[in-house]
Amino acid sequence: MNRTLRPAVALVAVLAALALAGNALATQRLTVSQSSASLTIKVAQDQSDAQPAKITIYIPAGYQLNASQTPGTKIGTTTGQVFARDVNIPLPLSGDVIVADPAQHTKDACSPGTHIAVWLLNLSVAGQTISLPVYVSATSGTEAGLGPAKLEVCLGPADVPMGTPGRSPNGAQLLEATFTVENTITPPSGPARWISFWTPYTAGSPVPNAAGTVEARSIVGPGAVSLKATILNKKKKIVRLTGAVAQSGVAVGGAKVSLLINSRSRFSAKSNASGGFAFRLQNTNHKVTTTFFQAVATAVARDITTTGCANPTQPPIPCVSATAGGFTATSKKIKIRV
Repeated sequence: MNRTLRPAVALVAVLAALALAGNALATQRLTVSQSSASLTIKVAQDQSDAQPAKITIYIPAGYQLNASQTPGTKIGTTTGQVFARDVNIPLPLSGDVIVADPAQHTKDACSPGTHIAVWLLNLSVAGQTISLPVYVSATSGTEAGLGPAKLEVCLGPADVPMGTPGRSPNGAQLLEATFTVENTITPPSGPARWISFWTPYTAGSPVPNAAGTVEARSIVGPGAVSLKATILNKKKKIVRLTGAVAQSGVAVGGAKVSLLINSRSRFSAKSNASGGFAFRLQNTNHKVTTTFFQAVATAVARDITTTGCANPTQPPIPCVSATAGGFTATSKKIKIRV
């Protein structure tokens, strides 16, 4: 089943990924990156933050959700790190994302009712295998204004005594996790803003702390890089190549720009705060030659909290962080004869 998710108010798809949360001073972070075939969500928090009880992440307008895979199909992977309180050390986690039968999960406490899909994160942590469901569900009522569907994940409390029902294995507290699915959530062509809400546990208790819910955002959009050439000295065959890197119309500083000459990467530079970059080259060949130039810009995920969190989605819930996702962009080829 393929569907383009469309909410009543705005075209939005929803996903609620790996859980995290805290209080108004928390440091929860959401980073989303995407390609035509895959989508990756990274969630992270500091060790001092409370264990997540639940996270809901809303996918912006225009995404297509493919829920046609049969149960047992592998659609992605998960990696990350937890802090095991029982042994007081950080531990890595990893596993596959497997499609489950939604009909078998209608009574789960984390997300009771019918679901569009259920995906199992089959995680391996310190020799233990944990199957963590991700619920993909349709929204209704006022929640439909945030999107037509959502992904929900719940974790057990970590800072409660051993033997407490539902306690996280090894007292494991999530520090970071990266969730990737392939050919399952297809992005639109334009920019998008992902919104997530994170609810923590009350300290030392298995009870979620709704008052401690925070918002974290991630801006995703196709990057762009321009390139133009100017012949500075025709006799000496000196050429200046300039361009700029942007994402969703906003300048991107610190991006790596590789200059391709006749389809081979030859030089690299970093874009400045205004997104600009420049190369000054000289053709030492005595003969006049035709050369093709192209720029490839690669930007990593970066923090944009100051501007990205200016207006919280649901006051008084605070927006504590905002990121911009990484991308790779390629300019048009230009031809110079000199």
